[in-house]
Amino acid sequence: MLSDLNLIRTFLVLHETRSVTRTAERLSVTQPSISHALARLRRDLNDQLYSRSSDGLRSTQLADELYPRLREAMDAIDATLTGTTGFDPATSGRTFRLLWTDLGEMSLLPPLLERISTVAPSVTLRVDPLDIARAEDRLRQGQADAVICIPRIAAPDIERTVLFDDVYCGIRATDHPRLQHEPTLAQFCAERHIAVDAAAGHTDVDEAMARVGAIRDAALRISHFGALPQLVEHSEHLAIIPRTVARQFGRSARVTPFALPIEVPPVQVSLYTYRRRMPDPGIQWLRRTVSEVLRDWSS
Repeated sequence: MLSDLNLIRTFLVLHETRSVTRTAERLSVTQPSISHALARLRRDLNDQLYSRSSDGLRSTQLADELYPRLREAMDAIDATLTGTTGFDPATSGRTFRLLWTDLGEMSLLPPLLERISTVAPSVTLRVDPLDIARAEDRLRQGQADAVICIPRIAAPDIERTVLFDDVYCGIRATDHPRLQHEPTLAQFCAERHIAVDAAAGHTDVDEAMARVGAIRDAALRISHFGALPQLVEHSEHLAIIPRTVARQFGRSARVTPFALPIEVPPVQVSLYTYRRRMPDPGIQWLRRTVSEVLRDWSS
């Protein structure tokens, strides 16, 4: 049985870092100490727990099942021992980790930062790039406190709050030589496009096109949205963006939005956090703050 708190902490950090070296650094102990602790964990739990892979330690099913329960229990113990069962934004120096696309950083992060700087001057935000395929695991493993994205995360242990609705549109250079009006589907597909990597989660338009047997001809694939305005302005290529940022893109480059020639259902930008048995007051505050700011921004 796991009755040693230090052993539990080692397990939790191993699960979060997927590295013996980084676990030793975070806990300020030697690597042999971590290896010895892992051997004890394997013996006590009668499970391999972790195996080596090309991208770090790979966890077993048992390790994945144990992590959220032990993480929650340890958080409760730490909060009780340190007397931090509450959260005061005015005095807290906590760091909150968000997963977000650069599109969200450009359009939604400024009003959020302004609010937090006012009501929680010592709180720090860390925003990491969103890889939608890993978002659930990063929430469960404590590597992120919140995710803001369009793709739906439907896991029962992940809490969702809808922030606002959005629709997709196209953008073209304002002086595009062929498209000065809304394009037909044939015209839209005949042009070359700049596509953003699917890891960002914006795949609805391509999925809608695939359903009617149409595809986009991608001249360029990039991992972020930030360069789109200038790339579209200085080329004949088209791109797809959420309409809520079209006006902002139009201020930074000579690009013009247009309605897509195919029906794409509206999407919802949502906030996701890990659902805990014992709610974290800091995360609850973060949820309220993000919801208030971004709903006001979109209205």
